[in-house]
Amino acid sequence: MNLLSVEEKLKELKEKGIPVYSISRLNTFHSCPYEYYKTYIEGERGKNNVYGVMGTFIHDNIENIYRGVSTTEEFKKNFTDKLIELDMLNITFPSDSIRWNWVKDVGHFIDNFKPVKTKMAIETLILFQINGIYLQGYIDAIVPSEKGYPYVNIIDWKTSSKYNGKKLLEAGRQLVLYKLGLETMTNYKVDKVMWNMIKYVNVCWKLKNGKIKKKMCSRGKWIKEMKNQLLHDLQRLSLPEFEIEFLMDQVIEENDITHFPKEIRDKYWLEECFVEYEITDEIIAEFVKYVTDTVKEIESRGTDPENWQPIEINNKTSFYCNHLCSHRDTCPARKAFLEANSDKFEEKEKEKDEFSVLFG
Repeated sequence: MNLLSVEEKLKELKEKGIPVYSISRLNTFHSCPYEYYKTYIEGERGKNNVYGVMGTFIHDNIENIYRGVSTTEEFKKNFTDKLIELDMLNITFPSDSIRWNWVKDVGHFIDNFKPVKTKMAIETLILFQINGIYLQGYIDAIVPSEKGYPYVNIIDWKTSSKYNGKKLLEAGRQLVLYKLGLETMTNYKVDKVMWNMIKYVNVCWKLKNGKIKKKMCSRGKWIKEMKNQLLHDLQRLSLPEFEIEFLMDQVIEENDITHFPKEIRDKYWLEECFVEYEITDEIIAEFVKYVTDTVKEIESRGTDPENWQPIEINNKTSFYCNHLCSHRDTCPARKAFLEANSDKFEEKEKEKDEFSVLFG
C-alpha cells in the first residue's frame, strides 16, 4: 500500500464498518472491558487523564518544531501555559509530589531541547493486516539508518517512566507494530527501533582509559542521582569539607553544575536518552498472538453490556481505575468502591488537614 493512500483506505474501512485496531485499543480491552465497551462500542469519548493530555501536548510541540512551524522558545512558553490550563480545567496529577517530579523532568527536557539535524519523517500513518486483522498506528519519527538505504530507524517519544519486566514487553508491542507495518507497506527495512525517554537524560563522562561511561538519570534530579560520583570528583580536588558540602547542596538544589570548578564542569555532558528495543522472532510471534487472541476475545463478546463488566478494583488496579480510565467518573464499580470505602477516604482527608495545620 502506498503511504499516500493510507488515509483514504482507513476512511474506506471505517465507512464499511470494518474494525481497525490500534495497540492502545487492544490494551484498553485488557485494562478494563467496561472501558472498552463504553469507548469503542458505544462510542463515548469519556474523560481525559493528565498523562494523555500532556503526552499529546509534548508530541504536538515536538512535531511542530520539526515541521518548521514552531520554535523551541514557543515550546517553553506553551508548556507554562499548558500547566496553567490544567489547573483551570481541574485536570490533576495523582498527587502534588508526582506533579512536581513530572514537571521538573519534562521541563528540563523542554529547556534543553535541541532538534536533531537529520532528515525525518514525522507522524507517519501506517495501516496493514495481520491474520486478516487491520492494524493502524502513527510513527512519531522515521530517520535514516547509518547503514544507508533501504534501512531506517524508528523513534517513539515517550513521557512515561522507564520500562522493565512485563511493562517492557507491553510497551514494546507498539514498536513491533511500527516495524511490521512500515516493512509491510514500503520497501524500507527497519534497522533500529527506540524510545526517546523524555523524562530521562544520559549523563556522560570520560574515564581515564578513554572510554565513555553513561548513566541514565531522571532529568529533574540528575545531579542528585550522580551525587556519589560528583562528590568523589570534588574530594580529589582537595577542597575544604565545608566548601564541598556547600557546593553539593547548591548544585543539587539548582540541578545544574555551573558553580562547580571548571575541571569538573568540563568532564560531564548530557545527551538525549534513547533506549533501543530489540525485536526478535520470539517478540514478533508474541505480538501476533497478542493481537489475534485479543481480537478473537473482543469479537466473541458481542455488544451485550452484560459481557463487558468492569474489572475488580484492588491494590493492583486502583491507580488505573482512579486516574487513567476514561470512564472513571461513570463506572458503577468505581462508584460502589468509593461508597464502600468512604470512611477510609474521609480519615485520610482529616489526616491531611491536620498535617497542613502543623506543617503548612
